[in-house]
Amino acid sequence: MNPSLHPYRYLVTGITDSASLALYCAKQIQKEGGEIVCTGLGRTPHHKGLSEKSEAFLDRTYMDFESVIQKEFSSDTPLFKLDVTIEDTIRDVAKSLKERNLKLNGFLHSIAMDKTIRAGAVKPILELTKDEFFNAMEVSAFSLILMTRIFLEEDVLLNNSSIVSLSYLGAEKIVSHPYKNVGVAKAALERITYELAYELGKSHNIKVNSIRFSPYASSKAGGAIAGLKEAFDEAENKSPLGNATPEDLGWEVAYLLRPYGKVTGEVRYVDGGYHIRG
Repeated sequence: MNPSLHPYRYLVTGITDSASLALYCAKQIQKEGGEIVCTGLGRTPHHKGLSEKSEAFLDRTYMDFESVIQKEFSSDTPLFKLDVTIEDTIRDVAKSLKERNLKLNGFLHSIAMDKTIRAGAVKPILELTKDEFFNAMEVSAFSLILMTRIFLEEDVLLNNSSIVSLSYLGAEKIVSHPYKNVGVAKAALERITYELAYELGKSHNIKVNSIRFSPYASSKAGGAIAGLKEAFDEAENKSPLGNATPEDLGWEVAYLLRPYGKVTGEVRYVDGGYHIRG
C-alpha cells in the first residue's frame, strides 16, 4: 500500500508565524504528497463594532499569516480567514470549499487562546472571570466540535477522514510552568477527542486523535507563556530522547491524518518520552 498522502487534501489551522508548529505539520503533509488548505485569523464582514486596535490586530495577524504561506508554499494554496469564536466564519470557509469543490480528507486543529496570559504572567485559577474561562474553552476546545459539525453539515468533510488536534501534558498534570486555564481547556479538548472518535467512527468512519507535544517556546504562542523556556530546558534534560522537534510532530500528524488504519480515540505523546517521568 502506498504510504503517501497523495491525492488527499487537508485543512490546517493555527499557522501564525514561521515557527508555528502547524506550519511544520503542513509542510510534512505536503512533503508526503497531500494537498493543503490553510486558515488564518483575520478580519471578516462578521466582525462588528471592533475598535481600531482590534481591527489593526486582526489585519496584521492575517498579513503575517499570508506572508508565511507565500514564502513556504505555492501561490495557489487556498487560504481562508477563520475566527472560531464566530460561527459564520467557519460556515464561510466550508461554503467556499464547497463552491470550489475542495473536499477535505481531514484537518489539523492547532488553535488555542487564553486571555489570562499577559506579558509573561498567568492569572491563578481562583482569580479567573467567567468570560476568561469560557473564552479559553470556546477557542481551545469547543471549536473542534463546531468545525467538525459545520464541515459535515456543508458536506466538505468526507467519510473515512482523519482529525488531529494538538494538546500538551498540562492537560493532565501540573507542569513546571504555569499552564492553568488553558490546561483546563486542553483537558476538555482531549475528552472531546474521545467522544468525537466514538460518534464519528460509528457514523462516518472518521478517526479523531490528539497529540501531546514537548514544551515549545519558539512560536508566538509559546513565547507568551511564562517559564516555558525553562520548562523546555528541563524536559530536554529529563526526557529519555530529549525534546521532540517540530519535524517529529509533523511526521506523527501526517501519519495520523492518513485515511487508512484504525487508530482513533488516542492521545499520543510526541515528547521524547518525557511523560514517563514521575
